[in-house]
Amino acid sequence: MGGKTDLERVVAYVPPELKKELEEWAKVEERSVSWLVAKLIDKALQERCSQKNSSKVVNIH
Repeated sequence: MGGKTDLERVVAYVPPELKKELEEWAKVEERSVSWLVAKLIDKALQERCSQKNSSKVVNIH
C-alpha cells in the first residue's frame, strides 16, 4: 500500500461529522477517503465543465 505517485496533494478542512460520513462511505466502498474525495472532485469538475459548455451561446452575425 502506498508508494510514489504523480498525483498532487490537496488539503481540505472539514467538520468532524463530514469526515466521519466520508470514512463510513469509503469503508462501504472498500476504498480510502482520499480515493473517494478524488472521485467526488472529478465528478464535480466534469459537471461544471458540462454546465459551462452548455451555457455557451454561439453568436452568429
